[in-house]
Amino acid sequence: MGGDFYEALETDHGVRLVIGDVRGKGLPAVGTAATIASCFREAAYDEPDLARLAHRLDISMSRYAALLPTDRTELFATALLVEIPGEEAVARIVNCGHPLPLLLRAGTVREVAPTAPSPPINMGELLGEDYRIDTVPFAAGDQLLLYTDGITETRDQTGAFFPLVEHAEQWDADSPSRLLGQLHTDLVHYSRGRLDDDIAAIAVRAVAGTEPGEP
Repeated sequence: MGGDFYEALETDHGVRLVIGDVRGKGLPAVGTAATIASCFREAAYDEPDLARLAHRLDISMSRYAALLPTDRTELFATALLVEIPGEEAVARIVNCGHPLPLLLRAGTVREVAPTAPSPPINMGELLGEDYRIDTVPFAAGDQLLLYTDGITETRDQTGAFFPLVEHAEQWDADSPSRLLGQLHTDLVHYSRGRLDDDIAAIAVRAVAGTEPGEP
């Protein structure tokens, strides 16, 4: 059992998504993942921006970690928060130490790196609660792929890691379902069917009717 978690909700602030990975495995990781996901399902409707939402997740996990018989600083989660407002052709992103999302646009693929790092969940008090919101254009036809490190840490028979960007550049996927299908097919083929780590991924596509925004 692992600690991957994800959720997607339609709120008054737009579509909000989270994907993340709790350090460790077993029941403690599962419990922590459930705590963060539950907090997101509540706070995503209330918090006015992603920085405040990340802060809420950090508080919730810190309170949960304080109840466990372990060093609370050893329990943390990487997370990626995304907001896609209905009235703008942009995506807002807070990256809390998580693998970089991919932006697929008109046959090109690029990793979306944060302009400044944000602390992993439950590390805000230690590292400083400075959550950076980055805004990227997200126009009709663009797709975002969010994923956990189980994907990029998948190995082939020689021990080499899965080259996600290289594979994504070869995909011809015009919908999130096809994109995820191609990702799964490539992972199974690359690993010879041995997907030993927990894996999670979310794909989202901008719909027609909006024009590109400014970053």
